Amino acid sequence: MAKIKSIDIENFGSYRGFSWNKSVIRKGEPQEFKRLNILYGRNYSGKTTLSRIISCIETKKYPDNYNNPSFSITTESGVISTNNVFSVNENVRVYNKDFIKRNLSFLEDHHNGQIETFAIIGSDNQKLEEQIKVQERNLGNIEERSGLLYERQIKLNNMNKARELEESHNSDIEKKLKNHANNKIKKNRTYGHANYNITKIRADIDKIRKNSIDILSDEEVSNLKSLTKEETLNEIIINSPYQPQSLHFHKKVEDIVSKKINPTAPIQDLLNDSILQAWVKSGITHHKGKRNTCGFCNQELPADIWQKLDKHFNKESDDLDRNITEVSNSLKSEISNLSNILGLTKDQFYSSEKSNFETYYKTYDKSLNLYKKQLDNLLNVLEKRKNDIFSSIQISPLENDGRDLTLIIKKMYELARKNNNKTKTLAQDKAEAIEKLRINDVAVFIQNIDLAKEEQKSSELKKKSESETKDLNEIDNKIEEIKKRIEELRIQQNDERKGAEKVNEYLNHFFGHKGLSLKADEDSKESTFIFKIMRGDNEAYNLSEGECSLISFCYFIAKLEDTKTKGKDLIIYIDDPISSLDSNHIFFVYSLIESVIAKPLKNSDGSNNYKYEQLFISTHNLDFFKYLKRLSHPKRKNSNNGGKSKAISDSQYFIIESGEHSSKISLMPNYLKDYTTEFNYLFHQIFLCRDSINANENHERFYSFGNNLRKFLEAFLFYKYPYQYDKNNSLERLIKFFGEDPTSTTLTNRISNELSHLEEIFDRSMKPIEIPEIPKLANFVLDKIYEKDPDQYNALLKSIGEPERVP
Repeated sequence: MAKIKSIDIENFGSYRGFSWNKSVIRKGEPQEFKRLNILYGRNYSGKTTLSRIISCIETKKYPDNYNNPSFSITTESGVISTNNVFSVNENVRVYNKDFIKRNLSFLEDHHNGQIETFAIIGSDNQKLEEQIKVQERNLGNIEERSGLLYERQIKLNNMNKARELEESHNSDIEKKLKNHANNKIKKNRTYGHANYNITKIRADIDKIRKNSIDILSDEEVSNLKSLTKEETLNEIIINSPYQPQSLHFHKKVEDIVSKKINPTAPIQDLLNDSILQAWVKSGITHHKGKRNTCGFCNQELPADIWQKLDKHFNKESDDLDRNITEVSNSLKSEISNLSNILGLTKDQFYSSEKSNFETYYKTYDKSLNLYKKQLDNLLNVLEKRKNDIFSSIQISPLENDGRDLTLIIKKMYELARKNNNKTKTLAQDKAEAIEKLRINDVAVFIQNIDLAKEEQKSSELKKKSESETKDLNEIDNKIEEIKKRIEELRIQQNDERKGAEKVNEYLNHFFGHKGLSLKADEDSKESTFIFKIMRGDNEAYNLSEGECSLISFCYFIAKLEDTKTKGKDLIIYIDDPISSLDSNHIFFVYSLIESVIAKPLKNSDGSNNYKYEQLFISTHNLDFFKYLKRLSHPKRKNSNNGGKSKAISDSQYFIIESGEHSSKISLMPNYLKDYTTEFNYLFHQIFLCRDSINANENHERFYSFGNNLRKFLEAFLFYKYPYQYDKNNSLERLIKFFGEDPTSTTLTNRISNELSHLEEIFDRSMKPIEIPEIPKLANFVLDKIYEKDPDQYNALLKSIGEPERVP
């Protein structure tokens, strides 16, 4: 259990902005709570509120109607604040009004209230205790490195290491995936997009694996990238299918060149020389009907030259020549038109089809050249016959009829139609290209990092982690079974009747109150016990406030020995347990605290063994406070400069005061701690108000001045003038004290009464305190005391740590 060292309260009940280090100070240094802490404060000063803050640790909830609570408790092991107060596991037990409401609601509501039962270990359960010890030995202890708890710690460490390795490896994979998704793909202008993230890259990886997608070649990647940059092209106009004419021309040429003709009167020289014959025939068109001399030698042409030539070049040869010319011209026209039969260029195609076009075009060009060569051959044959009109020619069969040309043109037209269709699907094709590029990028990435191998390692690490977790769960189950068994044994030990007997023991032994007792009645239907308060043989109702206080406090002390509490190092907070009790019962409450809680046990080495880890007791009653000073005060060892240790007090005294804006905690003045009287305290408060400058540092003293002055003068003047002659004159003692000064008497009476009683002059509480009047009156009263009895005045000064006043 970690001791409480200090507490800061920003907002809780009567506390607002309370800072421990600014208030609880001695010689300029903040002090701390110790093992035993005695707190004194008047009613409504903030004592119960402080106990409620500590109680939040025990009850795991805030009191009703506390809005926006804010506090922090500094302990030896850390800070408990409103952020974690319900999650800490500290052994705290608090006695205050809330404890009574929770556990003894019967005292406030006899009809609907009840008394919560509790059980303590019975004296006849030694065998059960031995069985519990055996089970506890099986559980063992981490610090002692024994039993299942130590084994569990080892398993827990192994599991944590395995999980850490698994998480670290998975985190590394996650980091690589995130980095590639965010920095490589998302930022790629070709195929990335703004929303690409680790979830999407995982989806792409699943797609690659599910569809067994292979990595693309460099050429495929290049084509896809080109496609992503494509702009819409115009539609390609496709020509009518070309019909080859080679067979037709071959037949015509064959008919012409194979035809045999003879001259009517042949000229043998021309027949013998085809070149000469061709030269003569061409010269006819230049001479006949135009001139009578030879255009070559300028000699006179013979008169019968035309008749001879006409008989040699007869009509049949002329017809054949004319046919040759006609067919030649058709062939030439056909050859000339071949350059326009395709009507396609590479630039008309999308980049994805250009390679196909180029492949087709090579075949087309080859087929076209072969086809054209065939036609050229036919043309040459005709030319040859034309030059030797009377010699027939046998031509070879046609090698290329143009069907391969027709076929390749057909394929290229199909490619053109496909290209035209691509215009309609270009947007979708580009989207598909982008996806293929992105998928390929991911495929290359997972190959580079060998993701399959990394995931295999993750799987192995997961199996290891799961195995370690399984081992831990198995040992946890064993521990849980043992704890369950211990709980079952504890339940068998529980005896609610012993709890009631313990309360009665305290009532009878310490308070001699045999008239009241607590009885544990068994409820046969529920198999449980019910606590009842008895007066003799009858159930008690209409208890006095004092009886309620006695029973509730004895109940609390007895409950410290219940099965949930006994044996634990406790922080105990007891808030004003003497409400409505007379002086005798106040002493007995002190005796009960001393004997059951405060008095230490002796160890074998003579050292003290305290029954509590830390004890807080608060009160408003000076008589009870006087007894609390007699409690066994704990001591602790402290090494001095010489290396020797000596025992020093481990107790501390505090005072809780209510101010104008907030309650506050401070160290108790020595005079109050040493003399145990409020008289010295009141004198000190008046003494501090003698200078208005003090109002800037501690305004609440001035706020309480009237009440303090009234109470001090009542006590001081009573002992100085114990007999009052005129019972009806409330100012008689004041007049005697101040003498022949009616103005001062009236002023003192007004301030002390108006500032301490507001019921008839409530508007005074709504107005600012008249600071200048207070120091004036404080000094007047102090001066009068010194004037009347300087010895007593100096004794009072000495009791509050102030130097004596000299004449």
